[in-house]
Amino acid sequence: MKQKPCRDWLAANTDPATTTVYVGIDWTELHRLPAIERAWAPWTVDAPLTRPPYADKHQHIAAARRQGLVEPRLYALGFEHNNCGGACVKAGQAQWVHLLRTFPDRFASWEEHEQQMRADLGDVAILRDRSDGQTKPLPLTVLRQRIEASTPACTLFDADDWGGCGCFTADGAS
Repeated sequence: MKQKPCRDWLAANTDPATTTVYVGIDWTELHRLPAIERAWAPWTVDAPLTRPPYADKHQHIAAARRQGLVEPRLYALGFEHNNCGGACVKAGQAQWVHLLRTFPDRFASWEEHEQQMRADLGDVAILRDRSDGQTKPLPLTVLRQRIEASTPACTLFDADDWGGCGCFTADGAS
């Protein structure tokens, strides 16, 4: 959804010999850079946030604020990524639960689309349940039902699984 239009635009409007594609990964994601470079060849790729001075996302946001820039809305609402309205297919369970709590209508729309996809494709889902040493699809409907049935002290989802945005940086164009 992002790579193909960008690649098409680059092919039509730039010379790979003189154009650099900048990606917003930081020093904690340096392991992703080789795949990103392969995916965007023949263009040169640069990731300035992977080099010193090392800072995390919160430090970058604070620096942007000091320069008068406004924090992206989704960050201000507690999302780890400011992409796709908080509903990225690369997001993890924690982000989807946060979406459910923050934008229930948006979650419901994705839940409905996922159910349609499951009707067409079978037992597939955006999320994975990795409990009990097994990996199986975790439909958004099941995640929502778990959250609705849980008490505040009970966590029926992986609260550390925020996922990682990779739709623009994944290996291979899509």
